[in-house]
Amino acid sequence: MSIDLFVGDLQKVNNDVLFQAITEFAATQPAEGWRHDYTEAWDDSALKCIGAFANTFGGLLIVGVKKQKQDPVCEFTGVNSPGEYKTRIASSIAANIAPTPSYEIFELSKPGFPNLKFCIVRVRGRSSLHLVTKKGLQPAYVRNEDEARPADAAQLRRLVDREKEMPESAQRLGERACQLRDALLINRGYQDKDSSEWFRSPRQPSASFLKMQLIPTERLSFEMDRVHEQQFKNLLMPVYPRVAECVSRGVAQQAESRDADYYEYAWYHKKLDYEGRWRITSTGEYAYATQMEYSEGSGSKAWSVVDLAIQSILFLRGATRWWETISFFGDGRLYAQLNLDGLQLLQSPISGNYPHAVNLAYKAEVDQNVLKLARDTIVRSVAPKSSASADVGLNYFSGSSDLATVAASLLNKLLRSLGHAVVVKRLEEITKSLSVSLA
Repeated sequence: MSIDLFVGDLQKVNNDVLFQAITEFAATQPAEGWRHDYTEAWDDSALKCIGAFANTFGGLLIVGVKKQKQDPVCEFTGVNSPGEYKTRIASSIAANIAPTPSYEIFELSKPGFPNLKFCIVRVRGRSSLHLVTKKGLQPAYVRNEDEARPADAAQLRRLVDREKEMPESAQRLGERACQLRDALLINRGYQDKDSSEWFRSPRQPSASFLKMQLIPTERLSFEMDRVHEQQFKNLLMPVYPRVAECVSRGVAQQAESRDADYYEYAWYHKKLDYEGRWRITSTGEYAYATQMEYSEGSGSKAWSVVDLAIQSILFLRGATRWWETISFFGDGRLYAQLNLDGLQLLQSPISGNYPHAVNLAYKAEVDQNVLKLARDTIVRSVAPKSSASADVGLNYFSGSSDLATVAASLLNKLLRSLGHAVVVKRLEEITKSLSVSLA
């Protein structure tokens, strides 16, 4: 589907295209979920749904669609209304939910039937506790998979605590990211690289590295156990297929470490002297670190901007899948630190394009033309800096369905932090191509 109903600018989409978008959305996602639901008309159940979305992770309610649990597909019945239907919805939300949640309503009609109306109600999750004030309904609702349910005592306490703690936790996001970043140490030159205890052998810190952390804005807490560890490894390997493949061929080593509040997986390619580390925590954080140095055939050492793009895309893909595993669909902030230790930017001396070096999602069928960045995408600084940092905000859905845009935004900030100028449109094109090719 070309239009993202969760994050797209639907005001700029004409009626017929928007109708096609909701039919395609319902065809691909006919069953309601954590962040989307259907209702045949606006009623009390729709009001509960909006309250639940506002108290949980936000979401989409498409009005005018008939869908019962036992129905295999959605039926686009529409609502017969000669006037504007979204006014009724807006009035109901304002009168019956306090405080009023952050939301948008987009109205459309079935092509050829102007009185047959549909509405997309897009709700943004916030830290406030939103109460339904209409008589006969419970005051607080939360989203639980495909349902809006009255909040029990524990859930209500969590909502109240979240409302109190969010301002403080927002200020501490950077601190949490720094703590997680400093805990991931990237090394090279392991002396006993063929031993099963390779990770304990003498080594030296890597002077170049990339470290990324995704921190949920809401402070989560769950008891880490072996089930979480196995779930994490099961999602990690499909995202980084070269990791498992190299271990199976004996050219790479792996290790793991754990504590009460984290699990870490380490991977080391013996021939490339290349290490990567992934960590998850019991507070919902996801982190990754690797080195950036690449030795060319001539012996000179460089770093690849395409590798940086690939790493950003793979990180976002793994992080959002982890959040999905622990049923978190809220907001977060992505932090990245890049240290290059004076490395040169890898560039073809013939074409001037920027190639890739180490691709952990390597697939033989990937078009090699995708794994490069056109020379005119970057206006290089004559005296670039050796380190950069950047951060961007996102939520589960922007990080998954709009992954390429988030990755391009992060890359743009990192490259500009190094001193380079960037053609953002071209950068977005390469991240979109890479995200498709590496899926």
